[in-house]
Amino acid sequence: MLRKTLYSFTAATAFAVAGIGLAFATNSSASSPAAPASASSVHVPATYESMDTSHTGIVTEKEAMAAMPNLNFKAADENGDGQLDRVEYLDLQSKVADGTWTNAVAKTEVVNQITGYDDNPVDVVTKAPKGSLKNPYDPANTTVASEGHQQFQNHGCNGCHGGNGGGGICPPLNNGVWIYGPSDDTLFRLVALGSQKLQEAGFARISPETPALMPQQGGTTITKAGDLWKIITWIKSMNTKDQASMDPAPILNSRAAVEVWAAEHRAMAKVCPGRTSSPWDGANAR
Repeated sequence: MLRKTLYSFTAATAFAVAGIGLAFATNSSASSPAAPASASSVHVPATYESMDTSHTGIVTEKEAMAAMPNLNFKAADENGDGQLDRVEYLDLQSKVADGTWTNAVAKTEVVNQITGYDDNPVDVVTKAPKGSLKNPYDPANTTVASEGHQQFQNHGCNGCHGGNGGGGICPPLNNGVWIYGPSDDTLFRLVALGSQKLQEAGFARISPETPALMPQQGGTTITKAGDLWKIITWIKSMNTKDQASMDPAPILNSRAAVEVWAAEHRAMAKVCPGRTSSPWDGANAR
């Protein structure tokens, strides 16, 4: 009787242990992460709007993953805000199309917060001596350049200069032509003050390319100096050709030459939104 009881206890224990082992094995299998999907298995929808099922104008991670189950979302979410914006969508679409998408998270470069990031750009140029402003960011830092492109979009600069800086009703930003010069100091002041106030401060055009007038952005549209520096970093990253090797832009020294040039180009002059007339004529041209 004792032997039978011991046998029953031993058998029950064995079955219980086996059951626990099976349960662990089942749970372990269920919780194991799936292998990363290959980049070739990512199929990007033809339109951004088709993913925006909530109709908010921005695609969330949940919406992106519903449309592209095999996407490594962290790799696509370049600015790490938990959403897939239009710039990131177009970048993803382009890379998948040309076979360069890897579905891997890109290495993040360090972006140090600069002193005076939140300062008003107008205050910055008011206090800084002419020629003293220097971009604290390196155009070779792709992380900063990418953030600058995002800031460019966020502040509506694309409305005039095009989504990728190719130009629109205002000049292109990626053709190596600098209306007032390529220095960090000049570019910062141009955006902060606008072209008219920049001229009043003693800056002259060095290129005869006819641009639309640049309205003041500092303190109105762009309120943080750091945001502006990032935008300039992105612009500079698209113009990496050595400035010294570029064909020099003609400089119109004599007033007569300026007036002749202005008369020829007056009909083509455009005005950025916010202005109703253009002061760019023979009397005001520099």
